Amino acid sequence: MSNDFSEFLKLIQPKLSFEESIHPSEPDYSDKYNWAATPDIEGQQFYVPDSEYEIKKINDVDVFYIHPTGFYETSWNSDMDKTKSAYERTEIMLGNQASAFNGSCNIYAPEYRQATYFSFFDKEDNGKKALDLAYEDIENAFNYFLEFFNNDKPFIIAAHSQGALLAHRLLNKRINNSQIQDRFICAYVIGYIIPEKFYDDIFPNIKKSENYDDTNCIISWSTVVEGFKRNREKTLFWKPDGWSIEPMKQKIISTNPFSWTNDDKWHSNEINKSIINKAQNYDFLDRFRKEHTGTKKSIGLTRIQGFNAMLNNESGLVETNGPLIENIQKMKFFNGDLHSLDMMLFWGSLRQNIKDRIDAFV
Repeated sequence: MSNDFSEFLKLIQPKLSFEESIHPSEPDYSDKYNWAATPDIEGQQFYVPDSEYEIKKINDVDVFYIHPTGFYETSWNSDMDKTKSAYERTEIMLGNQASAFNGSCNIYAPEYRQATYFSFFDKEDNGKKALDLAYEDIENAFNYFLEFFNNDKPFIIAAHSQGALLAHRLLNKRINNSQIQDRFICAYVIGYIIPEKFYDDIFPNIKKSENYDDTNCIISWSTVVEGFKRNREKTLFWKPDGWSIEPMKQKIISTNPFSWTNDDKWHSNEINKSIINKAQNYDFLDRFRKEHTGTKKSIGLTRIQGFNAMLNNESGLVETNGPLIENIQKMKFFNGDLHSLDMMLFWGSLRQNIKDRIDAFV
């Protein structure tokens, strides 16, 4: 861990323990304010990079989307205040991730008391407790979604990073071997490790995706540049018997999001279109801002498109190379980890795959 990153963690470390802290009130999901996205909320989930892409707001399939961490403050969990930068980052994630679903799914995304980024580096039990609190909200929101929004339609789970970690637990507790599993199309749980050795313990009745049109399955990947080794040694991981701290350098479950196969060959995809966030006078790397800027944002296609992806059979990481990746490597502070771009790089391929899996399910 670099000195700069260690200093950053010190600046965002909560001053009180989880038990000593006052926590935000539990959100009421009957109040639309506590949803970041629903089909009748005009928002960033309806962004597309150009007019080539059709937006469908009413669909036969729902997606329940769990956004990643956007909270970098010194409290263990965020509140629902939409004037804060944490919510602005949620909106950005709706634009660069959930928008892949806007041609085929009704998009539902709860706001939740997300755990602060420091939680993943906490050496006590505070981070685990903050994530437990976040999970309570996700399960409550999902239950509300099923009862009042879903109307027995087929559904997809989609999530990234912290959202994916919480989705692992949701899949285990609410979908695996449940009455609603016959309506479950698939789960895209991206950007958080699923150690291969634990897969069957957590998801005994949900298979790993092996082909582009598999259903009742889990799709996962974590993206890096070719040859990159992650510097972080360990991370929190949830299993049915509780929390553990897992080495990052172990074989993880993964799928190549160009080929949707699990082989170790290089693949490219002619229909893929990668996207970027666009906003004037907005710093997407600023983690210290606390207020919502109100800056108008959009998504667009990257100027350079071509690149290749390969699933490393030893690590399970999806490695990438090619012109677009070479261009990204020129960015200031870039270290080789493409975690924040996990879905943006494969946006077009993902958008098509969502339709393919829905077609296979129906």
